[in-house]
Amino acid sequence: MVSFRREILQQIERIDTGRIFTFRDLSFPNDKLANVAVLLSEQNKKGVLVRVEKGAYFRPRKSALGLGSLPVYQDEQFRYITQKLDGYITGAYIYNKMGLTEQVATTITVATPKPVRRFRFKNLDIECVKAYSMAHLNKNNIPYLRVLDAVKDIKHIPGSTEQDIYERIKNQYFKGFSMPELINVISLIKDYPPRVRKIVSDILGEIGQHDLQREIASTILPTTRFNLSYKTA
Repeated sequence: MVSFRREILQQIERIDTGRIFTFRDLSFPNDKLANVAVLLSEQNKKGVLVRVEKGAYFRPRKSALGLGSLPVYQDEQFRYITQKLDGYITGAYIYNKMGLTEQVATTITVATPKPVRRFRFKNLDIECVKAYSMAHLNKNNIPYLRVLDAVKDIKHIPGSTEQDIYERIKNQYFKGFSMPELINVISLIKDYPPRVRKIVSDILGEIGQHDLQREIASTILPTTRFNLSYKTA
């Protein structure tokens, strides 16, 4: 019979190199938690594992150039952080990738249902903001949530005017959405603040989706006033 120690080591070996894992990724009886913690600490001291933070490790990749162990990739850091916070990356880092700003973010923003204080993870500064549509959060919906986040942040995207962001979101995204995609956006937007619904309503009117425009407009109180400076065509 394979010993408990060997079983845990075999589980670790099956985890891809460079992938951050925690106790939750290993299978063992609850009363063996302390034993597993000791084993992981031993493997860290031997250089087999690298400790990321308390309870989190990865098996390092080896440099093909003989430079020793490689650090964990940034994409893997993002995956681990978003999984840990039950959220997704948004904000200036993503808006740069979306072509909404040329400025490079120095802080990574995570939308999460329970925001925590700003913290540092490895070489990343992490801040959390409220996620507005967690009930619909899944991998397929994240691109649409990011577009709605950009609408929400229309006044605060660095290096761009409110009019610039409005036009780019309209032309780069909404004009290219299929009808099923637009309907999906409408289902997501209902959890966002009224100003987001107002801006999207204006965009839908400009691209000729008047039925969807009226559907969103009906969710906004007629007496609501908005401090928005963009102009529609």
